[in-house]
Amino acid sequence: MQPKIVPKRFEEEPPLFEPKADYSQIGLVGHNLFQNKLLQAMLASELGGAHQVDVAAANRGGEDAAECPSWDLVLWDGYGLNLEEMNIKLRLGDAPDPIEQAVALFNVDPDVGAAFERQVVERCMRGIFYLDEPLDRFIKGVKAILQGELWFSRKITSKILMDTHYRRSSIAAAEAMLTAREKEILIAIASGASNGDIAAECFISPNTVKTHLYNIYKKIGVKNRLEATLWVARYL
Repeated sequence: MQPKIVPKRFEEEPPLFEPKADYSQIGLVGHNLFQNKLLQAMLASELGGAHQVDVAAANRGGEDAAECPSWDLVLWDGYGLNLEEMNIKLRLGDAPDPIEQAVALFNVDPDVGAAFERQVVERCMRGIFYLDEPLDRFIKGVKAILQGELWFSRKITSKILMDTHYRRSSIAAAEAMLTAREKEILIAIASGASNGDIAAECFISPNTVKTHLYNIYKKIGVKNRLEATLWVARYL
């Protein structure tokens, strides 16, 4: 049976908050192998033997991407990374794809700017660790991401929520346009439900769920599950 045609970005997505099992595989990707070897040893010690930590080098040049096996979390060295380089260096949608594979940046300049941080969130990455991040918070954040949480500072979250894209005047109109079913699905998305979960709970087909998602995202002005979750947390 041919599925209904919907825009690619609204096809089946995995749950945003999907806790990992007790065993997990982590990949440290970057140019500074000496630094990453130290982080590897530290993470292995702090996380325990049930977690495997690997190190991979990122290639330099226009095709700056590393082969990222099926790690549960990719920690990508963001040192010196700017907004223009981010998509090229991470080759988002290829290797790794933050939708399919959890990705977080570390070694990010604290003064990188709000535009860069917003792009990280919009690309569905799971967190940012800055150059001045205390090691205990780095460990805590890695553990949180492995449990399906996001790791962004309150400052970043506040900036995004207070952005003109989310001004109250347009929110009231957007909410009014949502049907009861769409609100039900929107709240399910924010709780981490997959398209399959929503279809089963609402007794509708997965293709119908995709259609609802397309209409919901369009009405409230968001691009993905992460933005939809932030929208629900702030306004519903």
